This record gives sequence, structure tokens and C-alpha cells, in this order.
Amino acid sequence: MKNLLASNRAFAAVIIIAAIGFALGAYFYPGLPDRIPTHWNIHSEIDAYMDKSIAIYIMPMLLLVMGLFFIVLPVLDPLRKNYAAFMPYFEGFIVLFSVFLLYMHVLTIMAGLGFEIKMNFMLLPAMAILFLYLALLMRKSKRNWFIGIRTPWTMSSDLVWEKTHKFGSICFAVMAIIIFLLAFLESALAFAGLIIAVIALGLAPAVYSYFAWKEEQKPRGKKPAWK
Repeated sequence: MKNLLASNRAFAAVIIIAAIGFALGAYFYPGLPDRIPTHWNIHSEIDAYMDKSIAIYIMPMLLLVMGLFFIVLPVLDPLRKNYAAFMPYFEGFIVLFSVFLLYMHVLTIMAGLGFEIKMNFMLLPAMAILFLYLALLMRKSKRNWFIGIRTPWTMSSDLVWEKTHKFGSICFAVMAIIIFLLAFLESALAFAGLIIAVIALGLAPAVYSYFAWKEEQKPRGKKPAWK
């Protein structure tokens, strides 16, 4: 089982990043108001607040739980042996995702301290980096039950999995570029564009997987009798 877990480096990174989050919360806690912003609407306006004693530790706790869950995820997968082929990239995702959550935590603290946060401009470029890495992870991943595009067709064939994830990596790279550019639009337009991009480019690989599977079902190597 030990060999199936993500490396000690990924585990240490999650612990350190979560510790930084908790430390930042404790350090800035005295200077924060009793209630701090926790949600922004599509116009990048604050529309929800939470008691600081809860809000300041939610993200570090989520970071810690999610990071540790990802680390043990391969053990839970019936296709656990396939993780060995892309484990370094999976570990990279664990670290990057943890940093992304820490960044969101920092934005919340800044908003609580009175800084004006234009959320789409601050958050979308970070999301673009995350999606760009997901594009790389897709290209490197092997068939499994948790990471990647899991449809009945990709799960039934290694070849369909490979084809679909090569196509999916292109879709996610394009999505990353679009998300980055959306950061420079007005908030409501950026939100609408984000939803459209995620739905369209997120569904495209799933649809592609069906046609890749249909192509694989065609008989090959048979010549007509009259030749």
C-alpha cells in the first residue's frame, strides 16, 4: 500500500501549505472585523459574510482534507497500478491545487482587511494556471476511476482513454487561455464566458470518447473477397 500512496514530498507539501494557511489566519485574526467577506457575485461584489472565527480557518482545513484525500486516492482505485505511470504529474496537481486554495484564502484575508478585491481579475488567471496543468495531467494519465475523463467508453478501452485524453488536453489548454483572457472583461461577461467555456470544452472530450469508441469497434484488417 505504501508504494501506491503519493510521495512523502507531496504529503509534506500539503502539510506545509496548510500550516501556512492556518498561520496566516492566526496572524491576521486580531486585525480582522468580526465578519469577513466569503462570497462575491457575478458583478464581483461581496454578497455574503461569515464570522471570522469560522471563515478564517475554513480554507486551510479544506486544503488539508482535500490534499490528504488526493494522496490516498490511488489506494481506493481498482486500477491503482496505473497511477505509477503518471504519479509525478498527479503529485504536482496535489501541490498546485493546494497552492490554489491557499491563494483563495489569502484573497479572503485581504478582503477582510479592507482591500478592494476584483475577484474575476484576481481569481481567473489562477484558475487558468490550474486548467493548464490539468491539460498536462490529462495527457499523461492512464486509465483510472478518479482522475480524468471517465465515461463508459474511456473506461472500457485503454486506446479510447488515450485518444480522448489527448483531445481533452487540447480542450483544457484552450480553456485555460480563454479563462485567462476573461479576467480582463467586465465581471458579469467574464462569468458568463467562464460558464460557456467550461460547459462546451468540458463536454467535448466526453462526446469525443463515444466516437473514438465507435471507431475502435469497426472491423480492421479484413479485405473484400473480390480483391
